[in-house]
Amino acid sequence: MTGSFDTIDKLAEPKPRATDGRSLELSSVVVEYNGEPDRCTIYPTEATRLQRMANWMTADADAFVPLDEMC
Repeated sequence: MTGSFDTIDKLAEPKPRATDGRSLELSSVVVEYNGEPDRCTIYPTEATRLQRMANWMTADADAFVPLDEMC
């Protein structure tokens, strides 16, 4: 058998940190459903349609709060 497999023995690559100078703008859309909770999807604004298929997060809309309510 040939090829390689990722194992726990390999060191993980460092992940980018919020302080690395890069910025990311996010967009969101809320979809309203009858008889079910509304859903909010957040995705990178500059992502292509193909990239958005893998880079998104969705949750019930009531799980999100405005930033000014978090302080």
